Parts: sequence; C-alpha cells; structure tokens
Amino acid sequence: MALFRYKSTAYAYAVSHASASGWNALFASGDKALVIGENDQISSGALTAAYGGALAPLVGVWTSCTEGALQPPDENGVRQLLLFYGDNYLWLRWGTTRVHETGPWRNLRLGPIGTTLGQLLPAAWQSGIDVLLQAPTAANGAWQTYFFRGERVLTLNSETGVIRNVPIGEGPDAGQPGWGKLPTAFTHDLDHILALPPAAGGIRRSLLIKGADGVILNWSTGVEKQGALTTLTPGLAKLTGDIAVPREAFSGRYEWRSATTKLVLRVDLEGPTTSRMISGDIFSLGGGGSRYENSFRCTPTTVQVSPGSVVADAATVEFDDPSTPATTLSLLIDRKPLSGALPSAIWDLNRADWTQTLSGNGHRRSPYLRTIDHEVDSVTGTAAFESYDTARAATPPGYRNRVLTVPAAFAEAGLELRAAGVRNTVDTSGSGTDLRWSTAELHAAMVANFSQHADSPQWKLWTLVATRYAETRFGFLTYGIMFDTIGPSRQGVAVFNDALQLDGALGNRVDLHTHVHELGHAFNLMHSWDKNAAWPPAPLGPRWGYGDLSWMNYPYYYEGPNGDTGENAYWADFPFRFSESELRHLRHGFLPYVIPGYARWSLGGASQVPDPGLFIPPATDESGLRLELTGRTAFEYGEPVVAELRLTRSGTRDQVTVSPLLHPHDGHVVLRIQDPYGNARIYRPLARTCHGHGDDAPTTVLDHTTPALYESAYIGSGGDGLYFAEPGLYRVTAAYQAPDGSRTVSAPTAFRVRAPLDRTDQHVGELLIGDEQGTLLTLLGSDAPTLTSGNDALQEVVERYGDHPLATYARLARGANAGRHFQTLTDSGLTVRPPDIADSVRQLTAAVDASLGDEGLDNITLNAAMRRLALVHAKDGDTEAANQVLDTLVTTFENKGVPAPVQATVTAQADAVREQIAEQSTDGSDTPT
Repeated sequence: MALFRYKSTAYAYAVSHASASGWNALFASGDKALVIGENDQISSGALTAAYGGALAPLVGVWTSCTEGALQPPDENGVRQLLLFYGDNYLWLRWGTTRVHETGPWRNLRLGPIGTTLGQLLPAAWQSGIDVLLQAPTAANGAWQTYFFRGERVLTLNSETGVIRNVPIGEGPDAGQPGWGKLPTAFTHDLDHILALPPAAGGIRRSLLIKGADGVILNWSTGVEKQGALTTLTPGLAKLTGDIAVPREAFSGRYEWRSATTKLVLRVDLEGPTTSRMISGDIFSLGGGGSRYENSFRCTPTTVQVSPGSVVADAATVEFDDPSTPATTLSLLIDRKPLSGALPSAIWDLNRADWTQTLSGNGHRRSPYLRTIDHEVDSVTGTAAFESYDTARAATPPGYRNRVLTVPAAFAEAGLELRAAGVRNTVDTSGSGTDLRWSTAELHAAMVANFSQHADSPQWKLWTLVATRYAETRFGFLTYGIMFDTIGPSRQGVAVFNDALQLDGALGNRVDLHTHVHELGHAFNLMHSWDKNAAWPPAPLGPRWGYGDLSWMNYPYYYEGPNGDTGENAYWADFPFRFSESELRHLRHGFLPYVIPGYARWSLGGASQVPDPGLFIPPATDESGLRLELTGRTAFEYGEPVVAELRLTRSGTRDQVTVSPLLHPHDGHVVLRIQDPYGNARIYRPLARTCHGHGDDAPTTVLDHTTPALYESAYIGSGGDGLYFAEPGLYRVTAAYQAPDGSRTVSAPTAFRVRAPLDRTDQHVGELLIGDEQGTLLTLLGSDAPTLTSGNDALQEVVERYGDHPLATYARLARGANAGRHFQTLTDSGLTVRPPDIADSVRQLTAAVDASLGDEGLDNITLNAAMRRLALVHAKDGDTEAANQVLDTLVTTFENKGVPAPVQATVTAQADAVREQIAEQSTDGSDTPT
C-alpha cells in the first residue's frame, strides 16, 4: 500500500537544505525541478540536471511519479534523499553515480541504527501520510522522523519506535508553543514542510505549505509570516508558472454514454479517508430509459500521479455478475490546474482475451462518488435537526472540531446528500390522537407524502421527523427506525422527536447520530455487531463489532481498546465517521445493494470475504447462556409460523447481563431457515428497530430470580417475502450475541408445515399465503392502500371460513388494526381513521377464546393479544370488561402450568396494563401498545 497521499500541488515533493548561512529548496514536479534560495531562483529545468546533475541516477517513475520524500541527515557532508512511490522507496546519496538502496518501504531501515519501517509504524500510519520531516538525531545516533498525517504528527525513533503522537498544534516535540499558534487551516492536511535556518538560540523554523498558501513558523514564538506562498520570501516569489498552480482534485464521479450504453465511474484515490478503489456501474440505454446491467470495483495494481495526469491499472476487476469473464481496467485522467477545466478520464475495461472491450471517456461530473436526493418532512411540534458543533463536548485527542449537519456527515463519506422537494411541516393539531406512529402508518405516510417516491430503485430518500414510535417494547425509547421494507425497500426512515426530547438529546450529537445511523440503514449498512448476519456475511470489527468507532454502532454497546465501555467511552473516542469497511460499501458497493429501492435489506451489504461461522457453535462457549427454540414445531398449510425463543443461563455463570430484546427485528438474534430442498436463508425482519443511540439501551441480568427470557416472533414472512410457503420439513437455527460479544447458538430445530387435508384447508391456506398477507400478519394489520389485496384475503377468511382454526390469525390482525386509529399523512395534513371498537372486541375476543386451550395462538402471542383486548375495552370505557380479561389472562397461564418466574411476569404485565388504563383515563391516550 502506498505510504503517501497524493498532493493537490503541482510538485509532488519539496525538500530543503538549511544552514546558518541560508537555505535552498528543491521543488520536484514530474521530471522537472525548480531550485530556489531564500532570495532568488537558483535553477530550473530537468530534475536529473538539478544541483549540477547530483540527481542523475534517478530514472523511470522516480523522475515522474514520486509521491513523497524525506531529506535525511547529511552523511559525511553528503546530502541524502529518500523518495517514495507506491510500495517502494529509493535512497539516493547526492553526487554518486548509482542509487544507494531501493526496495519495499516496509523493509527500509532509517539510519545506521534501526528496525524496519514496517515494524515501527503503527498500522494506522502505514498509508495516507501527508509529509515527512527529519528530526534531530538522537544521542545514540538513531534517526528521528516526524510523520504528519491529518490532524496529528507522530515522532518516530528508528530504534525505539513511536515516542510521540499528538495533535499538530501540540508540536512534533514537547515544549514548542509556536505550533499552538498556527492558523486553523494549517493544523491539518499539510502538503509540504521545509526546514529553514534556525532562529537565534537554535530555535527551529519551518515553512509549512498547503495548496498555494504558506506559513513560516518559529517553533517557539509562532507565526513569522503567512499568506500566499509566493509572497513569503523573494526566492519563493520565483515559484511561478505551471509549477506554482495547484491541481484540481481528480477523484470523484465520471460519466460516459453512447447510443446504447452508459457507464458511471467512481475514482476514489485522494483524501485522508480514501479507499484507494475504483468502481462503476454499467447501464444499457433504449426506449427513453436505462436498465442496470452490472457493477464492478477494483483496487488498482499501480497508480502513477504526475502533474498533468493520473494513470491507474488494475489486473483484477470484481463484478456484481459473477459470470462476467476475467477483466482488467486501465484508466487515464487528465489533471487540470485549479480553476481550470474539469478533469477528464479515458478508461478501458478489457477482457483477458481482449474481446468486447468497454471503453469510455468523460468529464468529472461531481467530486462526490454518489448523489442522493433527500427529502425531509416533519409533523407539527417536532424540531428538525439542523447542526451540531463537535466542540460542545469532549472529542478524541487531536480531533479537528467542526460543525456537522447530516449532509456534511455523508459528504465526509464521499456521498452528496442533496436537499430535495419542499420541506413540509404537516399540521397535526386537532387530530385527537396521541400521534404514536406504527410501522404500517409510517409506510403509508411515505407513499402518500414523499413527493419523489416510486416503486423502483432511485437515489432518493425520505426522512420523517415524527413524534413517537408506537411499537416500542419494555418501556424503552426508540429514537429512529428505517421502516421501509415493504416492496422496493430502504427508501424511508423516521426519527422520533418525543423520545429524543425526553432524553434531552434534541439538537445534540445523539440527534445527529440517530439521523445518520438510520440513513446508513437505508444504504444497507447493518449494525456494527451484526454485519456477519448480512448476505454475504461480512467480518465483524474489533471486539465482535462493539469496538467499531462508527455511526452504525450504539454508543451504549461500545467496547474500547483499553477496557473503557459504554456511552461516555464511545463519545470520547468517536471521530464522527463511518468505519473503513462501511466507507467501501457506501462508495463502492455494487449498485443493487446500496441504492434505495433495489435489493432488500441486508442483502449484498458485504464487500469483504464472508465469515461462514455465524451459526456454528463456538468451540468454547463462554457466554454462560443457552438459546433454545421452544413451543410448537408443526404448522398447518398457510398457518403463520411462530418461533418461540428462550434464553437461559447455562449454569457456568451465576449472573449474565443480556439484552431482553430477543425479537429478530432488534438485531441481537439472527435466524437461519433451511427449506425442504436444503436451501438456507437468513430471516430478514420487515423493520429494524433501533435502541441505544443514547444511554438507554436495555439490559437484563439473568440470575436465580430471573432465570430466563422468552420471546415470540412470527417468522413466516419478512424482508424476503414468505419463508414457509410450501409443505415440508424446515430446519431453523438461532444465534444470539450478548452485549459482551459472546455468542450462543441453538440446536437446529425441525419445523414441519403439513400438507392441506382437503380443499377447504387448501383454500384457507392460500388466502393466508402471500406477501401482503405476511406483511399484515407481521404488522398486525394496516390501512395502507398498497396492502388492500392482503386485507381483502384476510377478510374473506373471517367472513367465509370463520369456523376454520386458521381464522384465528386473520381475526388477530384484523382485530388489532380495528382497535387503533390509523394515521394517514398527506400533503393536505393528517387524517385519522378512528378505532372500530366493536369490531376489534369481536375479532380479538374470538381469537383469544380459540386459544385459551392447547390450540390457536402460541402463549406469548396470546398474552399480548389479551393485554391488547383489555386496552380496547378500556378505550370503550368498559373497565370492568378490561379487568375481567386481565384476570382471565392471569388464571389462564396458571392453568397452563407455566414456571413460577413466568407466571410472576404475566401477573406483572397484567398489573402494568391496569396502570396504563388508569393513565389513559386521565390523559386521553387511545393507542394500545
């Protein structure tokens, strides 16, 4: 990997020789060189002719494409020069007839005493270096070198390694207050540094260069002079002509089209967070539109950057379509002076046999790699996030504070989030509801109110700033959700103002984190700890993913490298950016798996080698936990398949801290479903609920008083549609990851779907099988117009086959939906369909009555249904009926003989509903939870 980043200056490197009597500097631009002194120009011409031919041994790329340099100490009065290009270095002693040494830069030993550079430099410092400057030699003769990268400077001893790593403003060595007086622009991303003659008393002085500007710095007293580089000394005034003009950035998005083909090319080779990759998308044109054909990406084998051009070649190109023949990439970019014409590129995708080459050329359309139109709407009384100044709270040492908006956070990732549409504030006053939003209501609101919505892939996203999420469990707050998983998915997210306000998070870093995190999901990024549940799976980051310093981690779950954990440690370490693997996905992921509205959630989100071990039990299980799939394992044709999960202590630990959120849509449990033909799929929930942006991510301690946790999840339908559509034997395996990163895997459990016994069974089953019906069963009903056919099918089951055992499930969905209002957000405002109490009571009562014995709903779903029925009765003012349902709930589970801790939980849940009913009678709330 190249050690240096590419510079925007026309000269690739500048080195100086300073003494008490003056200084001279070499500015190398390709095979040309300009040598100046403090007061005048010394020479101009070929690099190999400079200094009387002292650099004559330089040939090839060392005269055209060098990326960085270091001026080491003189040896016996002879100047030395270290040059770097790609993975290699060249060591030259001036005036000699041949190169002193060359090889991979990781094998370089600095000075007469030293370990290899690859062994000394930390991994994070082995690429993207801005500039090197030689430090005074140590007392034992070891070289010492300053490495400048981004906002920091690292001081390296060639024998002992790193001796200092601080923000640039603190100086390369201790006791240098002048560095703290640098202008802000010169505290990061420097292009060049030259040593100048010392001030009185031997105080060091340097010339710092950034673009066309410079600063002469006294390391003790501060800035001596600043401004345009050519104004700082008479000699620098001679730095004119082409060599003095900075170059346009060449990374960005290029486009080309012919009559039949369009190609979008993304070049990502510059900047402090570059992925050093090139990628693109290929479309066919015709009929007034375009059709996606393929995507590709590669890491160039060689890159040669000169003042006028960039040449990159990749020997291997990876395609979205794996059947694409072996292909190479050649790229030539015409670099342009700053403020001149835009860079242009010529590229060739060549098959190994040189047939069917796809060639193109075009100008850079944008410095951004991808552009997304982002529409934001809000409801009355909510506060849309504007910006956050990172200086408001502690940040990592050396972090460069700045004001971040949501678009700015994505701009730093290389994506342009462009404001689109009119930012509507929908009047919800007088609606008469508590304005809690269900997933079904959010999806209906998006379809009706997102002005650019379409059931097709497009670079467009919608954010709704809403009040509160209706489906939060355990009393914990949900800050945000990427809710759009119905049909072409990942187009809409919601952020919940009330939850943020209750936690005092409005307008601060948690608010920003929530917006960026949920939009990250829309681009198919998963939580840091469950990337290995994507398909194909991606490797987890440090400490099982909980150590990721990323927008996609939860502050609450963070585990730092030094043992610091939790929210405070996260914010103290977080640089407000995505991880490197996430940047690669956002910038270079194949189009179907990034663009909203194409591939379903969590498909194709990986860009690295898959990790197949998610469902293989650990060789040594130190979790102290046991995960089991319990409950029914045989289902009728068309019957909703429900998985009951039980998490218990395994007996190896007295206490184990766990997340109580065991439903797959909470992200801690992942299910693998193998169909009767042996094909396996990961269960994808319809919606992914996000807790833990702040300090309220829930945990529970399993011990002798709380020995187990239970959850019921309808898994018959999800983000991939139906999972149990045919009769046969399925095998389901569950994996759970605890907050400490440990993992436990259940034994594979056989789930059987029986064949229908007669024509009625078959017809009822067919009415319950369908993507829309599956969505309605998951959401417990919806008024969304896009689900009309599914609602009609459930209604037919109730009306025509009301005595059939499977009608229970249709009644549950229809009754739950009837018992709550349904909010529809349109351009004209919020309309609310009021609850149909009578129908809700009728449907839910029938579903409960059919399940009080051994048939019908599973125990966990029955529990939830009875609590919902009690709330519906209370909404109708019939508290006597509500209490009677709750009494029946308690006695039903006593009669079922459930374990004592479970019975205690059921009793507590019933009491909690009684308290909620009492609160509803005073605050007017009308939404069952």
